[in-house]
Amino acid sequence: MIGVSETYRQVHLDFHTSPLIRDVGSEFRPEEFVEMLRRASVNSVTVFAKCHHGMSYYDTRVGVKHPALKTDLLGEMVEACHSYGIRVAAYYSVCWDSHMGEQHPEWLQVGLDGSPLRPKPFERPYYSWETLCLNSPYTSYVKAQIEEIMGLYEVDGIFLDIVSQRRPGCICRYCRESMASLGLDYSDQDDLRLHSRIVEERFMKDVRAIVEEKRASASIFFNGMSNLNMARMAEPYMSHFEIESLPTGPWGYYHFPFYARYLRNFGKPLVGMTGRFHTSWADFGGLKPSTQLLYEVGRILGHGCTVSVGDQMHPRGFLDRAVYENIGAAYRVAEVVEKVVRGSEPVYEAAILALPRTRGPDKYVLEGEVFGVDDSLAGAVKLLLEEKVQFGVIDPWMDFSKYRLLIIPDRGLLDDEVRSNLSQYISSGGRVLLSYRATLEDGVIRCPGVDLYPVGEDRYDVDFFRVEPAIGEGLPTDFDIAMYGSGIYCEMRSGTALARIREPYFRRSFREYTSHTYTPAAKSSPYPAVALSQDHKVIYIYSQIFAAYYRYGYSLYRKLVRNCVNLLLGERLVLAEAPSSTEAYLWSKDDSHILHIVNFLPSRVGKHPEYMDEYYPPDLVRLRIRAKTGPRRVYSPVTGGTPLHHFRDGYVELGIRSPPIYDVFIIEYG
Repeated sequence: MIGVSETYRQVHLDFHTSPLIRDVGSEFRPEEFVEMLRRASVNSVTVFAKCHHGMSYYDTRVGVKHPALKTDLLGEMVEACHSYGIRVAAYYSVCWDSHMGEQHPEWLQVGLDGSPLRPKPFERPYYSWETLCLNSPYTSYVKAQIEEIMGLYEVDGIFLDIVSQRRPGCICRYCRESMASLGLDYSDQDDLRLHSRIVEERFMKDVRAIVEEKRASASIFFNGMSNLNMARMAEPYMSHFEIESLPTGPWGYYHFPFYARYLRNFGKPLVGMTGRFHTSWADFGGLKPSTQLLYEVGRILGHGCTVSVGDQMHPRGFLDRAVYENIGAAYRVAEVVEKVVRGSEPVYEAAILALPRTRGPDKYVLEGEVFGVDDSLAGAVKLLLEEKVQFGVIDPWMDFSKYRLLIIPDRGLLDDEVRSNLSQYISSGGRVLLSYRATLEDGVIRCPGVDLYPVGEDRYDVDFFRVEPAIGEGLPTDFDIAMYGSGIYCEMRSGTALARIREPYFRRSFREYTSHTYTPAAKSSPYPAVALSQDHKVIYIYSQIFAAYYRYGYSLYRKLVRNCVNLLLGERLVLAEAPSSTEAYLWSKDDSHILHIVNFLPSRVGKHPEYMDEYYPPDLVRLRIRAKTGPRRVYSPVTGGTPLHHFRDGYVELGIRSPPIYDVFIIEYG
């Protein structure tokens, strides 16, 4: 059986098809299907057993076969793919099942307002799905069908989608009874969250046992819990992680890097999933430019993941040639890269320390988007990528010592054990950069080494700061820089102010205002905007600068954080003379460095996330990689070329002329 870690070029093939469509699978030809995949260099595909509509696409005795389907579509796809050595996983929709939701409304999850989770007929969007409860008799139906699929077909894995109780929890009859038996109160949201975790974990454990009994070598993945707690709770039941993250859909471009850098800590194979669509799933007529798809594929490879591109097959059962021409163009590059990156390890200098936002039973409850990365975390990822900082993402129960710098962006709570670990990390030479409400609890900033005492918070809608020369590179030191959204005003009893808050005349209101937007700076303040601890190991920034950078893109915020990072780190691993849209990922393997470079050239397209239409490379990009000795060889396995390079002052300097969208450089030492 082909393992998921061996297949770098995957397609995730959706097929959510209404029973109203009457010609399902009428044009499916196994030979044409597999030939399209082969031409695109695809070596793994996730195909459909059951979809969100509740329709099955094989000869099931447990489920409901799509009424228009005349063949065993799943069986034909598995047989055709295996005949050409293509790995096959079966897709199964769990909590979304419109058919069973209609047949058994008593099995639906119920929200806190007492209404079942199902489409509302007079509200858009019309594509909401009936959401079944994992604590109801519905799970017996699901488990019986999974057992049937794994018994009938020699699939190499199973992808179980939408495995999630809505947070904080379900209050259907079954959940209320279950909570009462466990001594939990369904009017308490913390108890609801705890119960949701119990229900999800029980379901995953049961399904894992079925898969192991039927096909012990098959991979298994549960999708739907897009938050940090997913890994902690679900990791024992999954063979690998897949990161569903279509950047032009609701996920954006900073969701995938965050989770890839976090999930790599668990030592399991990682699959990064983007899509061929212009927008998101089921955008049948949306075709992403090949330039942009190559950028996204390169980004996934550069994060140490195998690649999956999402597609949706036409109801009649054919694949679109234009789609697979684009996928093939990217996958032919991936086919070269995968041979040299296997066995490599990321090189780190810093980490985002993602702390819990609440004290609830879910260790991680993040404020912000439902897809699990709030503005502060997304802003930190965006900023560090643009500045070519080599960083990971960790939680407070992971090893701090691998990183010279920890960054705690804007928010998060410490318990006593983690605070002690952080204190030991700092005393051993580690550095910390934190901002705004990070570690703030009960009116005290609890980060070790910080000698600051809050005296006020969010006094103005906008205030200002001026920087000192120590962090002034690229910044005006005689200008009042606006901070969009105020911060924490602290009395500083020791340490050094690297920037000071400047206050406006007054807070703008409907009674007190001047000019169009906010009030200008009027007076100096005794409070630091940026404070360096007395031992020079900790820097605190008073505002939610990471969230503000994500929301406003103000380049001066990025430069301020960059200067703070440089001051704390001293020497950086990668230095670049390159646009902020160029990303650089440094890995090591044996006696070599592997440097991934991806370039994005945005097009202005209105309110939607920016796209890359055509790519026009810069004339020259210069990169410097920290090394102990000069290299004996530098080359690109993608282009076969050798960049200009030399070794000076402890850095290998590369000069890359007209860099492509994605390139990889092997720097061999010794």
